[in-house]
Amino acid sequence: MARRKPSIIYQVLARLDELKRFGESKHLAKLEERERCRETGERYNPARADGIYSYATYTAYKKHCLDFANWAREKGAKTLEQAREYVRTYLERHIQEGRSAWTVRLEASALAKLYNCSSSDFGIELPKRKREDIHRSRGEKVRDRDFSEEKNRDIVDFCRATGLRRKELSRLQARDIIERDGVVYVHVRQGKGGRERVVRVVEEYKEHVLRTKQRAEEEGRERVFERIPSHMDVHGYRREYAENRYKEIKRDPEQYERARERWEIWKRERGYEGPDTYRRRDGREFDRAILLEVSRDMGHNRVDVIARHYLD
Repeated sequence: MARRKPSIIYQVLARLDELKRFGESKHLAKLEERERCRETGERYNPARADGIYSYATYTAYKKHCLDFANWAREKGAKTLEQAREYVRTYLERHIQEGRSAWTVRLEASALAKLYNCSSSDFGIELPKRKREDIHRSRGEKVRDRDFSEEKNRDIVDFCRATGLRRKELSRLQARDIIERDGVVYVHVRQGKGGRERVVRVVEEYKEHVLRTKQRAEEEGRERVFERIPSHMDVHGYRREYAENRYKEIKRDPEQYERARERWEIWKRERGYEGPDTYRRRDGREFDRAILLEVSRDMGHNRVDVIARHYLD
């Protein structure tokens, strides 16, 4: 008896399982691949260090890939190879239905990961993500009415001081808060994508952060915060942190000089010959040296992400 071929759903799950890299560092994987290419003389290809390093990303990609697989199966596709010809139609349908640019691009990214290609290979022009269409953490939301900033002042100001993500806050220990030469830092041992980083605390809040550390030590708590309020707008406070850090570096000659030095090193390493300013679509210009510094503090790799999504 012929062996039954695995279903398209099984194929999707098997492919995504192959890409799991939970607990590994995507940043380190890319560095190792760059080093290998230097030694062998091969052209660097980031796809060789490819994978899914975040469980949240895996969950989102799995949902969209399975939605597509079920839809393609109704069209008659029985394998991933057969389903690929339907990707363009699938994405175009969602654009016509008025789905947000963020949703469609996420779907395209998930399917590109599934097929080990670029989303541009699908031959469709994806909708542009416009700043004016962003509603997350801008203005009051219904859930904000269930959260009191005054009653949660300690953790709110800590978020404004550090710009940590929700998961980073939940893992933070007192020993991760460090003071050196009058400057306070927070050591993030495992951020998004498994990356480690050191965050410079906004000067205005450094005494508050040190008091928070002392209180946790005196109470013998393993974590700085035992509970992170579910209705707290952590992303909104990350935006405040980005704004404050940008302004702080801009007005502090010592910090700005250091940012310029790091920017020059970054340019030499990557052979960048572009402008030193980033111009947003609304006409505002930002100093790329400062953007790079803020980007590193926040656990991002691209200066345009900070300029487009975090700065008003």
